[in-house]
Amino acid sequence: MDKANKNIKEKLGTIANGMGAWLIILILIVVMTLINDKFFTVSNFINVFRQVCVVGICALGVSFVVLGGEIDLSSGMSATFAGCNAALLITKCNMPVWLAILIAVAIGSLVGLVSGFIVTYWKIPSFIGTLGMQYVVQGFILITTNSMPVTGLPDSFLYLGRGYIANVIPVPVVIMLIFFIIGAFLLKYTPFGRSVIAVGENPEAAALSGLKVKMTKMLMFTLGGFCAACAGIVMTARLSSGQPSSGSDLSLQALAAVYIGGTFNGSMFNTLAGALVWGFINNSLNLLGVSAYWQKVVLGGIIILAVLLDTIRAKVSVKKQ
Repeated sequence: MDKANKNIKEKLGTIANGMGAWLIILILIVVMTLINDKFFTVSNFINVFRQVCVVGICALGVSFVVLGGEIDLSSGMSATFAGCNAALLITKCNMPVWLAILIAVAIGSLVGLVSGFIVTYWKIPSFIGTLGMQYVVQGFILITTNSMPVTGLPDSFLYLGRGYIANVIPVPVVIMLIFFIIGAFLLKYTPFGRSVIAVGENPEAAALSGLKVKMTKMLMFTLGGFCAACAGIVMTARLSSGQPSSGSDLSLQALAAVYIGGTFNGSMFNTLAGALVWGFINNSLNLLGVSAYWQKVVLGGIIILAVLLDTIRAKVSVKKQ
């Protein structure tokens, strides 16, 4: 009997570990459906997905950096910089929307490349290097915008953040899902994805096996900058203006999505789950009328708990081996 119970517990533990953040989402949905009748509605679910799009796209790029054994604190400002640059190019330089977006995304990728160079070649710890880049980019944002919102954007640009397909599916949700499908493919089926995981696990062993560690790190930071810039375009389109302070919390939210989702298991869709957990908790607290101040306390506690659980899970996995 004890052996049977032990087997059942092990199976349940394996299932829970495999589901990770998806199990948290399922529990949240069940609990909130019982508590609040406004939660389990199509409009509310669409609203949650729309809210997590910017964080999700940014977190996708951050996932590659974290899986590669580094951290990126500049992604939020890179997103804001790209959004404000696109807005300025469209409104002040009368540039076509597609060209302004292309240039803004290229600049965001360049920020990621510079961060990668600082970390890889100057041997500055990524926490400090990207924190410095965050302030550098923030300074450029304030200089270029004069600390003022950039308004007057055309409908063709706003469609990326506020539009709907068939009047049902939000455009930013489609963009986010496309990004995650491509990201999952890159991680699982390309040499680059396998190199990122190898470098993150053991850079010395990766170098000895013939992998170009420095090139891999440069690429993953550049990809992080690219995703942050794309997130910034969607964010600016959603806000209908380039807001110099719009991405102040985005870096930490993106990192939270990575850690809550348990992306270390090697699945990019875990990051999506982490972003959705963040979105559903925010949504639940709003529906329950919890103060915005207390929401920050709760969300901060969830980040700490997520990291703690991931640490415990890693130790248990090592013991089993």
